[in-house]
Amino acid sequence: MRATQFLNGEFTAAEVAEPPALGPGQLRIAVAACGICGSDLSMSKDPCRFVQVATDSGYPLATFDTERPVVLGHEYAGTVTEIGAGVADFAVGDRVAGIGLATETATGIPTIIGYSNDYHGAFGESIVVDAYWVRHVPEGLSLEHATLAEPLHVGEMHVQQSGLTPEDSALVIGCGTIGLGAIIAAKARGARLVVASEPSPKRRELARAVGADIVVDPREQDPIAAWMAAVAQQDSVVGQSGTGILIAYECSGRAGILATLMRTMPFNSRIQVLAAPFADEPIIPVVGQFRRIAINFGHGPYENAYDITLERLASGLIDAEAIITGRVGLDGVAEAFTALRDPEEHVKILVLPGS
Repeated sequence: MRATQFLNGEFTAAEVAEPPALGPGQLRIAVAACGICGSDLSMSKDPCRFVQVATDSGYPLATFDTERPVVLGHEYAGTVTEIGAGVADFAVGDRVAGIGLATETATGIPTIIGYSNDYHGAFGESIVVDAYWVRHVPEGLSLEHATLAEPLHVGEMHVQQSGLTPEDSALVIGCGTIGLGAIIAAKARGARLVVASEPSPKRRELARAVGADIVVDPREQDPIAAWMAAVAQQDSVVGQSGTGILIAYECSGRAGILATLMRTMPFNSRIQVLAAPFADEPIIPVVGQFRRIAINFGHGPYENAYDITLERLASGLIDAEAIITGRVGLDGVAEAFTALRDPEEHVKILVLPGS
């Protein structure tokens, strides 16, 4: 099959081996579209560091041989072409999207497609995934738009895990796709006030469009000060002062953000980390203790985050086309990665293997 491989810092469109034969409970899917994820950007910048951190963490889902090529891409949508033993909920020809996990038949260990030398990601014509994580794409929702359910659902998942209540306010730092998902989820769950902090004008515009109450450029205005001013004024956005707290959703992955939040968030606040750097991040733990700051890296229960997000897309509550800022074929993947490193123009670029 045709795919775009990554090796030694370069993307190359080529003929590659098909993904492995189906194991029980698996599906083979012809890929219609796949989004480029922030994790893909991190991996391509320093694959050895990416794998080393995953290995040191005891995280088998993202370990592979960096001296062999990989085909990236896990934000997929497409059409079922083959069904493994024990799969009852899907038929050949079904339009589907989902979370890109595949259990290696030989070892029984799950892997994220794209972060495996054998289970290719969706920057290629075909993938193999576990059916458990796959969902039918609702009637009327395009396969391209359905790819957004994967990155946007991360925001819904973390908002649930953070314990946000209608008394609380949300501060979303970084308004890429995951940050936009956090804004959407916080608004849907009745946050008292949603503040978005983003240096890119294009992404600030999208933050407003999906429901942020206050949007700031952090180079010009402190987002925490903006929230405090709004609360102090008890203006028409905030209403009456409540008993809730401020929860920061760190979605930028920029170095130093965590340490800054620990020093500047109000006492008794919470920080929910959705995106994190792969480099060492120096913090002074006692600062968090002094200020009674809780930091959550993804712990806690959540329910149906992907399904909720897919339904929001299908119902038109999310303007998917506004979030998709580019489309490329397999030969354009390298240029797309370069473009995404500058957030001024792009938010989400889709790879279309059949283009």
